[in-house]
This record gives sequence, C-alpha cells and structure tokens, in this order.
Amino acid sequence: MEAIKTVELKGVKIASNMSEETIAFTGVLWINGAKAADLKNDGQGGDNRAWFKDRELERAFNAYCEALPPEPVTDAWAIERGFTDPSPMNADLWISLEVGKIDEARYWKRKCAKTMCIILKSDKDGQFTQYKAWPYSSSAAAEVRTIHGDELVEIINERFI
Repeated sequence: MEAIKTVELKGVKIASNMSEETIAFTGVLWINGAKAADLKNDGQGGDNRAWFKDRELERAFNAYCEALPPEPVTDAWAIERGFTDPSPMNADLWISLEVGKIDEARYWKRKCAKTMCIILKSDKDGQFTQYKAWPYSSSAAAEVRTIHGDELVEIINERFI
C-alpha cells in the first residue's frame, strides 16, 4: 500500500434530529483520492463505525491517525474541572473532529446567508452578534470595522468568501 497523502470526508449527511450524545451522520472516507470506507454514527454516544474496503487500508488509516499530534483540550467546562491533558489522536477521534468541522461550517453558512455575524473580544465563548437587518457586503464590513475597532475579533461571513 502506498503512503497516505490525503484523507478527507465526502458526502457527509448530518441528521441533527437524531443527534443526542454525538453527531449522527453518514459519509464516505476518501484516502489518496479513492473511496476507502463508508462511515456512520447513530448519534447515541457510541464510536463512529467504518466499513473499509480492505483490512490493510484500515490498518494504514489507523496508523496515519495515531501518528498525528494529540488534540488539545479547548472546552472551558473540561478545563475548569482540571481535564487539561490532550487526547491522543486515533481514527475515531479524527473522524469525529472532521464531522464536527463540517457541521460547524454548515451552521455558520446558514447563519451568514442573509445576515452579518461578528465576534467581539467581549463575547463569551460561543457568543456572537448577528446583524439581521444588515447583510454582509464589503462596505458593510468596513463600517463594522469602523464601529467596533479593536473590539472586533472576526466577521464570520468572511470565512465563506
């Protein structure tokens, strides 16, 4: 088997209505531009399930993920309770993180479709300001920068330009 150069998830369908403890989804894992496995999580808190085309490919993907750096703890709840040790990376964690990124990007795309969303330094973790009557444009963004100055952390809409 050749070395793993690219890994990505495609065709991810998230079932928010079924997500309880984890994100319920289906999708496909692609390795080096070829379909490697079908993926699924039922949203009940269990591990992600992967059906690989062959065992050698599964072992290579597991080794690839385990060689990645550990995932730092960023959750305020966990940090407040002293859980600060990074989580070692593995295939299940990598898939969960990627699905989470896809879910978050879709959330922000929906929020930013007709409104301008910004994050200010004074916002608590997870908070943002949404200008519902002020859709994003470059001139509106310039005005927001003038209004908020150094207090402005990010205009979220600009992630999708």
